Amino acid sequence: MRGWIRLLKSEAVRLRHTALSRVHLILPAAGAAVFLGYYSVSKWDSAAKVQAYLQVVACVWPFLCGVLCGMAEEMEADCGYQNFFLLPGRKFQALLTKWLILFLAGFPACIIAVFGFAAVYRTFPDGTVYGMAIYLGAAVVIWLGQAVVYLLHLVLAFLFGKGVSIGVGVMGSLSAFLMLTGLGDGIWMFFPWSWSGRSCSYLLLYMAGKSDGAVINPMIKTELGICAVIFAFLTAAAFLWFSGYEGRKSGLD
Repeated sequence: MRGWIRLLKSEAVRLRHTALSRVHLILPAAGAAVFLGYYSVSKWDSAAKVQAYLQVVACVWPFLCGVLCGMAEEMEADCGYQNFFLLPGRKFQALLTKWLILFLAGFPACIIAVFGFAAVYRTFPDGTVYGMAIYLGAAVVIWLGQAVVYLLHLVLAFLFGKGVSIGVGVMGSLSAFLMLTGLGDGIWMFFPWSWSGRSCSYLLLYMAGKSDGAVINPMIKTELGICAVIFAFLTAAAFLWFSGYEGRKSGLD
């Protein structure tokens, strides 16, 4: 356990000294600034603006996961996969550490994207349509929904390289937008890239109707249960595959 804690601290230090840390901070802030600039002149309904922004954040995140996981794999390749092959018995811990550090780094990024936007938007006319507690809930839901996406893209990056991870991230973001429409009804839970967008939409609908006695549809509970089962299966499959990983041999970068 102590060895894994040291490995976790080491990975966190490595992350702070790479472009990954800057990407996690700069892109969310830049995205929020772009939307705030547009919303300052847009005539949309205030609630619709917030909903659209949060959905875009949730749906664009898979693409960012593809980029970030691809960069993380390149970093490991440049140092010869030392954490995976030169430390006996550490392959499981190394993948878990890499996954957790990237995933945890996504939380402040999500807070910047959501709370940074909310702090400024609430100064706009009618910008107080949602309370900060709802923004916090949305940020947590968006972040948690990306947990398995980070792991999937790590596997893709280690197996095929950065190019494939980014390409799948693009398709994942497109599918996330599609799953917000009627096309996603009844099937969205089978597309992990869409989990954040759909869950965030459900949260906003529930909070909007909570004062009128809205309750959670049992079907949504079933859908979220399916997501949990898929999450467990994909996580187990990823670590089982990685136990036999011996380095990427494909030239698909």
